Amino acid sequence: MSQGTSKYLIAAVLLLILPMAMQAQDEERGAKRVRAIRESNPVNQKFLPTKMGVDTLSFLDRLAVRTNTVDWLLLIPNIGMEFDVKPVTWNRWTVGFNVRGNWQTSHTYTHGIVYNLFEARLEGRQYWRARRIGRRQLPKHKYFWDKAISIRRTKVKHPVFTWFRGLYAGYGTYSFLFGSEGHQGTAIVGGISYGFVYPMFAFPNGNSLDLEFGVWGGMAYVKDATYRHDRESDCYPIIEQKDWKLNPFPVISDIRLGLVYRLSDKYSVLSKYRYRRDVDAAYDAHLTALAQARQHRRDSIKNYMHDYLMISGHFWHVYDSIAGLDKARRTLSEHDLKMPTEEEEVSEKKRLKEEQRMRKEQMRQARRDAEASKPQKPKKEKKPKKEKKGKEADS
Repeated sequence: MSQGTSKYLIAAVLLLILPMAMQAQDEERGAKRVRAIRESNPVNQKFLPTKMGVDTLSFLDRLAVRTNTVDWLLLIPNIGMEFDVKPVTWNRWTVGFNVRGNWQTSHTYTHGIVYNLFEARLEGRQYWRARRIGRRQLPKHKYFWDKAISIRRTKVKHPVFTWFRGLYAGYGTYSFLFGSEGHQGTAIVGGISYGFVYPMFAFPNGNSLDLEFGVWGGMAYVKDATYRHDRESDCYPIIEQKDWKLNPFPVISDIRLGLVYRLSDKYSVLSKYRYRRDVDAAYDAHLTALAQARQHRRDSIKNYMHDYLMISGHFWHVYDSIAGLDKARRTLSEHDLKMPTEEEEVSEKKRLKEEQRMRKEQMRQARRDAEASKPQKPKKEKKPKKEKKGKEADS
């Protein structure tokens, strides 16, 4: 084969082998990646967990960071944090703190449009999930207001939704000017909140991201002032100053379509805020199953002991002395039911042989002692023999 032909043959072989090796390497990488995602992503964001028992939450498990995308669209930066009150999975109460603000940006001239806002808000929430009427003896609604505030439903349409309701109080300052006149002042707001949290997905490190929607509404206590924009003097003179006043009409202070990032690496929103009675019922069922298994094991040992003692008591005469000694000295226990090892079997055989030898030796000794203790009969004295008559005649 010429040198040129061998070069072409080697090149053809390499062209056939290299794609196969690269494909195998890509498949191996893909399998490792899928395996890594499955192992590092234990949270299923679409199904309610069925884990039994009460888990204790760490500090990060109880912490969540949230923000409102509606405020960002309105050019108001905002950030908030939420913390669970109790460190357990059945806790359904949280406290949160939110801050948002777009306040007095610096300019070299006075604008004809003013858009300043700052607010700090403290909130307490209660989370819950809808429960179907007729399950676990949940009663039906009696009044329309009971249906409005109750967590019971005739049909649970969204089982993965985690609803919330709460109370909030906030303090803020504002200054708005979009026309000829503007308003600025201070407001103290308070009221109720209502909404739901929907689980979106979990990150490879276990943290999860949720979608939050809610409405905040209540009363406002306001101190307001009216001003205008004076272009000539480049200032905002106040036209009218008002004292503190309670707004007679309810106001909607916030509409939230936000994101919630949970720092827990094990517990999503579906794993938390569960009902205590559900967790306890599952935990009790688990403990009952363990107790029944232990009782079944004890009953099996007890029945075995009963049968063993009954056979030993009624048919002991068919056994040898080893079985009788075992009946008198040993008590069957759970440890005795285990299969002995080879070394234990050898040592047990040696022990039994030694006991049997000692028992036979004792029986021989007892037999010799019994024979030695028997009284011996006295020997009869022999009578002297009579001499023959012939001898008497000779004499």
